[in-house]
Amino acid sequence: MNPSTILNIKKEQVIDLDGIFREFTTNKKEKMLLSSGSKYIDKILGGGFHPGKIYLIFGANKTGKTQFSHQLCVQSYKKGVKRKPAKNSRMVYYFDTENTFRAERIRELANTRGLPSDSILKSILVSQIMSNSALLMALNNLEGTIKKNIGDVLIIDSINNYYRYEQGNKAISFYQAKTTFMSILNKIYELTEKYRLITIATAQIAPNFIENAIIKEKPVGNQFLNHFFTEYLYLSSQDKDSNYIHLVNSSFLPEKKIFYKITSAGIEDHSI
Repeated sequence: MNPSTILNIKKEQVIDLDGIFREFTTNKKEKMLLSSGSKYIDKILGGGFHPGKIYLIFGANKTGKTQFSHQLCVQSYKKGVKRKPAKNSRMVYYFDTENTFRAERIRELANTRGLPSDSILKSILVSQIMSNSALLMALNNLEGTIKKNIGDVLIIDSINNYYRYEQGNKAISFYQAKTTFMSILNKIYELTEKYRLITIATAQIAPNFIENAIIKEKPVGNQFLNHFFTEYLYLSSQDKDSNYIHLVNSSFLPEKKIFYKITSAGIEDHSI
């Protein structure tokens, strides 16, 4: 018999202790932010990447999107190792749609930080994705993997690679390409919400034809991405030594822009 029946009071007047406990544990996990490895980038992100949020990193070639993806794998290890993971536990689920994941880059980033590169590589579950159908299948199968591991970081590099390809493929209808892409985005949202993942995806871009626009490019498929990604990080390179990251479209933080540099040690704060 439940408390409302025993006490003869309305159900809504009973204190939901289970709910309070769930809220407490959720809030506690919310504090487990993922650092970008850059003090100033963390600052514009409200302390780092937050659980339960979906981040889109977009920009032109050579602005550091894949560098960011590699660096976040190392940062995830630094965060996760404090939780004393079991042997062979995975901390990062990395979906590589462009065949750009490089173990040697992980080793380089690990060595600059004095971290064990072999352990970091073992903590990353890398999936080579060959089509949007394969990406959707991999996401559908990911839930079982999440339950067996302690990982809470999902990285997709890049989210719209095959959607862009399918747009120009006459053998695939627009409706079919859109339906698969929307299913992928829905599944990402579902997994992020259910397991409080920190989800980061990079995106290929198309020119923004609006005259004098501050954001010179926009993600391919943005009309769909905009409904699912809560935070946009725009990477731009004005010249050889002038890169900046611009937080736009945030659901909970003010728009900000800061400079950064890409070195052998990864994405670093720009010294003025």
